[in-house]
Amino acid sequence: MKILITFLFTTLTLFGSDFITPREYAKMLYENPRGISCKKCHGNDGSEQILGYYLKKGVKTPYKIPSIQNLSFEKFKNSLNQIKNAKSIMPNYSLTNEEIVSLYNYISQFNKNKKQQPINTKGVKNDK
Repeated sequence: MKILITFLFTTLTLFGSDFITPREYAKMLYENPRGISCKKCHGNDGSEQILGYYLKKGVKTPYKIPSIQNLSFEKFKNSLNQIKNAKSIMPNYSLTNEEIVSLYNYISQFNKNKKQQPINTKGVKNDK
């Protein structure tokens, strides 16, 4: 029995190191959630970015991507879950609630002014 327990413990220890941490998973989601990177438009840290420029009444005007660092969880979740129209450049990723929570916690770490506890996935209703 001791040999079996020792074998199981050793096996779990060896293979357990191959899993990624929650932070690594969240970073992976941010950088490539479903083939379209959040990072491409929102930058490395979710701050306001200029995606490009367009002419508005002959004036070169920046197309700004708003910061997602300061969003409440509800606004963040709603923006990811809302049905997009043809003019929207924000893709619909079809993320689970757990993935949304993970992304929100990852982005929130970049906001130094916000003192918040990470959102917990326990008790989050998965309506997808």
